[in-house]
Amino acid sequence: MPWIESEPFLSSHHIISLTRNTHDNVGPIKSYLEIFFPKGLQFKETSLFFYKDNVEGYYNFIVTQKNPLFLPNWVSEIIQIFGNQHINTANLRTLQEWTFGFLNKFRVLCEIRAAMWWWLMFNPYQEPFNTLRVLTEWYLTVFTGTFPIILGIDIGPSISISLLGFILDGLNRLVFTMPYLPSEGEKFNITNLSTLDNPALVNLIGKLDVEEVRIFRYLPSLWYKYPIPDNLREYWYTKKPEILQYFLKNYGNLEIDFLPDRILEAEYENQINHEIINTNINHLETTSTHLISSVNELLLNNILITKISKLSQLSEIIFNK
Repeated sequence: MPWIESEPFLSSHHIISLTRNTHDNVGPIKSYLEIFFPKGLQFKETSLFFYKDNVEGYYNFIVTQKNPLFLPNWVSEIIQIFGNQHINTANLRTLQEWTFGFLNKFRVLCEIRAAMWWWLMFNPYQEPFNTLRVLTEWYLTVFTGTFPIILGIDIGPSISISLLGFILDGLNRLVFTMPYLPSEGEKFNITNLSTLDNPALVNLIGKLDVEEVRIFRYLPSLWYKYPIPDNLREYWYTKKPEILQYFLKNYGNLEIDFLPDRILEAEYENQINHEIINTNINHLETTSTHLISSVNELLLNNILITKISKLSQLSEIIFNK
């Protein structure tokens, strides 16, 4: 991953960009074989730029992709919380690429099967055309009868193939925003970029030569709503203490657990033991106070009894005389 730096960012900002595919959606046809077996659309990597900042944090990124497509907030939340996909989206990107590749190949097969309807020389019930018919015709005929026939031509297969194209285009533009929700992105373009409260970031975006960006920064909202994953907190504690210190310094008053569970449990046990010791000491002091009071009362009673007995003896002596 190449580093992209600008002078104001050298001390506190570091920008990383994902490697991007430079191919167009559809490459030029280079052989006669590609006329009958086209490659279809090309999957492109998402245009993301990650950066860290002393004020904005460590998990900020900029989406520079043109016309990006985002998941609904509730879908992104389910994937992060129940799917355990919080920071690293490599698995999601792999799934996205595999799905794109599968649907792209299926779309090519559908196009070949649709073209064969115009070539009567091919018998669709002979191999390998029969296999192609079985694989694709169930989908190509799904809209048969739904749309009117125009000039004796059923446009259902064309609608089916176009639908696949829309899905493939959406997959190509889909951007995952973990650990943020898609709605947390701040949208800026050339006209309102000057309102961004980070001049160094404004200068950097200006050098990217893009018309529109979405910026995801600060503390993700899901980390307010749900506990931060323990493996991530453990990673901060053991390998990235600067990230832990940043969160404790800037968000330590929000009652969010940034320390790993094992440290929190140890602190909780120490606190309980400290409270037990203090309780025992207070109980011992109370008991000692009662004991001393009781002893003092006994001593006073003994002194009084002794004095009374002496007075009795003295009075007897006087009367006897």
